[in-house]
Amino acid sequence: AEMIKIIKSSLGTKFMKGWNDLACGIALDAVKCVHIEDRGHKEIDIKRYAKVEKVPGGSIDMSEILDGVMFNKDVTHTGMKRRIENPRIVMLDCNLEYKKGESQTNLES
Repeated sequence: AEMIKIIKSSLGTKFMKGWNDLACGIALDAVKCVHIEDRGHKEIDIKRYAKVEKVPGGSIDMSEILDGVMFNKDVTHTGMKRRIENPRIVMLDCNLEYKKGESQTNLES
């Protein structure tokens, strides 16, 4: 409760008037996500552990903190799914090249 009061005092602008509670909650959750404690050493490194990502559509009250990794999927045609539950994800440390019209995909190191 004390931390929320401190955050509210620093975010108290005219623009944030209608969204003050939401912004304070997001700020507090963000600090909790990026707070790292290693062998008694406490560190908050926002540039290393946090990123603000704007997704088109929606409204300010839909803003939230995601604790983890976010993947943005562009829908290229109407038959594609908009939501994938329990996806299988491969993370590559190289370029992936797809050539249209061919059924061959190349990996470049």
